[in-house]
Amino acid sequence: MSEAIPGPVTPGRGDAEGLAIRIFEFIVADVDRIIQFLNVTGLQPETLRESANTPHFLLGVLDYVSKDDELLKLIHKDLGIPPDTILAAAGHLAPQPDPAKQADRKPEQRTQLPRRSMFR
Repeated sequence: MSEAIPGPVTPGRGDAEGLAIRIFEFIVADVDRIIQFLNVTGLQPETLRESANTPHFLLGVLDYVSKDDELLKLIHKDLGIPPDTILAAAGHLAPQPDPAKQADRKPEQRTQLPRRSMFR
């Protein structure tokens, strides 16, 4: 049903969104995976649809996946999407800073999601 993405591919923004959607579909296809996703992201089942319509939701999906080595391996095995392709896609979806505005701003602290290690 799913096509494997060959080798290291650098997707464009449209490709990155499509990739993130495929990965999100993979997450919601399994009860344990969606529960873990909701627990880590703090989203609620009743607000998931609304959250999915926000501009950075797909970036959040890729960010979530990129911090879980076991999930990255499973996505690579089941969907044929290599981890480096997921990381490249996240880069395409990340908002680009405006250099003019950045000169006057202080650096922001970004909250990091916890990373699950496969070496527990």
